[in-house]
Amino acid sequence: MFVQCPTILKAKGLQFLAAGSAALSFLIIGTFGVWPSPTHPKLKESMQTEVTSDEWAWVISVMGIGGVITPVPAAYFGNKLGRKVMLLACAPFFLVAWLLIIFASSATELLIARTIGGFGVGIVFSICPVYVAEIAEDKIRGILGTLMQLLMNIGTLVEFAVGPYVSYKTLGWVSGFFPLLFLVLMSFMPESPRYHCMKNKRDRAEASLLKLRGAKNCQDIKEELDQMQKVVEEEMTKKGRPRDLISTKGTRRALLLMLGLITVQQFGGNMAIMSNAQEIFRTSGGDALDPSISAIIMGIIQLVVSVVTSFLVDRLGRRILLLISTIGCATSLFTLGTYQYLTLKVGLDTSHWNWLPLFSLMMFLVSYCLGLGPLPIAYCGEIFSSNVRGLALSIASMMLSFSFIIVTKLYQVVADGAGVYVAFWFFGSISLAGTLFVYFLLLETKGKSLECIVAELNNTDKKLTNESIAVYTIQSIK
Repeated sequence: MFVQCPTILKAKGLQFLAAGSAALSFLIIGTFGVWPSPTHPKLKESMQTEVTSDEWAWVISVMGIGGVITPVPAAYFGNKLGRKVMLLACAPFFLVAWLLIIFASSATELLIARTIGGFGVGIVFSICPVYVAEIAEDKIRGILGTLMQLLMNIGTLVEFAVGPYVSYKTLGWVSGFFPLLFLVLMSFMPESPRYHCMKNKRDRAEASLLKLRGAKNCQDIKEELDQMQKVVEEEMTKKGRPRDLISTKGTRRALLLMLGLITVQQFGGNMAIMSNAQEIFRTSGGDALDPSISAIIMGIIQLVVSVVTSFLVDRLGRRILLLISTIGCATSLFTLGTYQYLTLKVGLDTSHWNWLPLFSLMMFLVSYCLGLGPLPIAYCGEIFSSNVRGLALSIASMMLSFSFIIVTKLYQVVADGAGVYVAFWFFGSISLAGTLFVYFLLLETKGKSLECIVAELNNTDKKLTNESIAVYTIQSIK
């Protein structure tokens, strides 16, 4: 498995570089999303006015408001101006947000900064999965898709590892460096060849595909480009209106899969856990390690497992990894909730089990990063046709942001009112329901072309080959 990696990187180098550069936008989200966790203990020394528990819950969750507003405009301009141009547009929002955070002196200023950063989050979730899916070859599309979660986890680790040991402002300056790095690297990457096909610019699509495939001459990519252009032209006869998402059996099924996966991912509680990681360790009764060290360990485990997942996704497939992931998340969350109930509610002496909160959260993160973390967004970029892919991803982005607001805000409400163990039992129940959803409904996309996936969603009774797929897709759209 690992022996083939250098060969793959050498042959597909620009695809990995382009996908990695785009995925830096997810690293930015990783730093911005979990920034509250290591920052919370430092608020008193940084703010001129006290930040209440309720205000802090809003500081965490308000990021989702911006993420609800920008996806639809991002999808529209992504089709008009290009995936690359629109993805670059996220950086200014993050730069402004970090500057506001660095010089903030009240909860109100933090709320404004987090909302502005949320605008960038909405753009990234709408555009980045589309760009990565469209530049990738079928055989490596899975591993390139996992780069988004991998880079997000690197961003998370940076915050957990640096945050507890530097000042409030220093952490902001460190985090604000990444949008600048993203701007520089992404500026040199090629545009999606499928976007050029959408604009009837075959010469530019050909040039982009030549670079991405590392081909020596046009003949090497002619068959792929011809098929891509033919399918895209037929798909674009429909303009990607909202009703097109339910106009065929394939798009209806794809929409169901997208909504189901995002619901399981978001209401499984990962962002609530990561945004409150240090506070969870302080209040759960487990004191095997310092809360800051425990949070760093969480970040390291996320990163390591994400690397492993990137090697497994194109070998085992999306479905088996998601099954393992949902089962593991449910088990670990029920275990953690029960421990907290016995410790905090019943009052049992659990000192001999003080390692269990950390262990349960580690198992949750391992399980989450095997499937629920990296795969839903990448999967959503695979299952829609070109004419509605941007629109579908914008809806997914809005749902992600809206879910983030609900989960992170209600987590604090439930934890304060009913007990944190109730929140973890709820998260575990969602993951358990996700296991059934994946087992009975999910279509495997491993090794299939984007056209093949769309065709299978439209007609699950036929076994289709990549050679016949273009004709079938055109017929199904008509």
